[in-house]
Amino acid sequence: MSRNTLTFVNHACFQVRSDSALLLVDPWLEGPVFNNGWSLVDQSTSNAATVEELNRAGVPVYIWFSHEHPDHFSISFIKKFKEAFHGIATFLYRHTLDKRVVDFLRRNGLEVKECEEGKPVALGSDMRITVFPYSEGDSWCVIESGGRTILNLNDCVVNSAARCQAVKAKLDTVSPRVDLMLTQFGYASWVGNPEELAKHQAAAADKIERIALQIDHLQPALVVPFASFVYFSHPENAYLNEGQNSPRAIADAPRLARHASLIRFLQPGSVVDLDKDTPASLAGEHERALAHWMTLKEKGHALLPAPPVAALDEVEAAFVKYRETLAASLHGLPGLLETTGRIVPLVIHLSDLQQTVKCSYRKGLTRLDANAPWHVSMSSGNAIFLFKNEYGFDTTMVNGRFRVGQPGAASSFSRFFLPQRMAKNGYDKRHPLATLRYLVASVLARMGRQAPG
Repeated sequence: MSRNTLTFVNHACFQVRSDSALLLVDPWLEGPVFNNGWSLVDQSTSNAATVEELNRAGVPVYIWFSHEHPDHFSISFIKKFKEAFHGIATFLYRHTLDKRVVDFLRRNGLEVKECEEGKPVALGSDMRITVFPYSEGDSWCVIESGGRTILNLNDCVVNSAARCQAVKAKLDTVSPRVDLMLTQFGYASWVGNPEELAKHQAAAADKIERIALQIDHLQPALVVPFASFVYFSHPENAYLNEGQNSPRAIADAPRLARHASLIRFLQPGSVVDLDKDTPASLAGEHERALAHWMTLKEKGHALLPAPPVAALDEVEAAFVKYRETLAASLHGLPGLLETTGRIVPLVIHLSDLQQTVKCSYRKGLTRLDANAPWHVSMSSGNAIFLFKNEYGFDTTMVNGRFRVGQPGAASSFSRFFLPQRMAKNGYDKRHPLATLRYLVASVLARMGRQAPG
């Protein structure tokens, strides 16, 4: 009997299995991520158990990462895979300018295949994957297995009719239909301060509207919401759990009522027979999954311990190094952007030190009066992480471990770290034309014309 199944593993991770190949997608299976900002709601999965299952596959194994965020690209999984996997495996990642992910995997002795945009990659005689890059380093893919088509949108912000139609145009070059669509259902970043519950609720409602638009335009036969089975797990961001979408909220959403018969939640270990299952046949599994996730929510979630307080000198040293590194890699561009007003110096209140500092690409770090007006407030350790890591800003926006102090401050915070985002995506002095295009796209995005890509 032929095999053609999709098994949900956890959060954004699932595997597709056919007679000729096994594809594992975005394995994050244990431990906190985003600088101790997120944890898995269901903590029953593990790297060791999943790698052992891959060892028993009996067919070539492929592992695709959609993007570099740690809830999709897990270093702990890669370490366990290197240590314990004994079969034939190929890692898949989209073609990028910087090649950082591909080079990292190859340095670790792993076989890697770079996926060119829109070009199908055969994984076996009856399976292939086609990858499409999306804005700011993300990507979505089409998986064809045994004649069935799976659309994995993961975290891609496909949130308007125009964006849905752009995806549809590319999708149509691969497959005339979507048998199963996977898409995110909860907000996944800072969406406001603790007192701004209305903003959190609006962000949750936007996710529901996004799913409705995607169904309307992409016409999937089955919809599996995923990539949102997490909670904000730090004392500095736990307030963001209030207002978040639950699986039950999605299932009962009035905006999705006319699509409710297509929407089916899964839990770790749920298996979809891609040849036989329909939304109707999965109704029982859907109800069991809803009960599973609700039970975990009612039990509550443990928070991670608060970090130790760092010295102000450590914060200053981290910023000095950050400023010097970017000035060198971008030929002084950060200072020029600040001079022209594209970037303004960022004022940070270090909440655990009761100290306020001004960070400038031109003038360095200046210590201010503790009561001086500030753009953002965060702990000293979080500020150090922000400056020391290539993904410092992206991680901090996702984990929400900060507060905004004045109107427009969130925008100032984002613009200040534009050079960091450029550098980690390979837009630097080595690629001057690509860097110029990125800057122009960023300006246009701010003007509301398009998103930088």
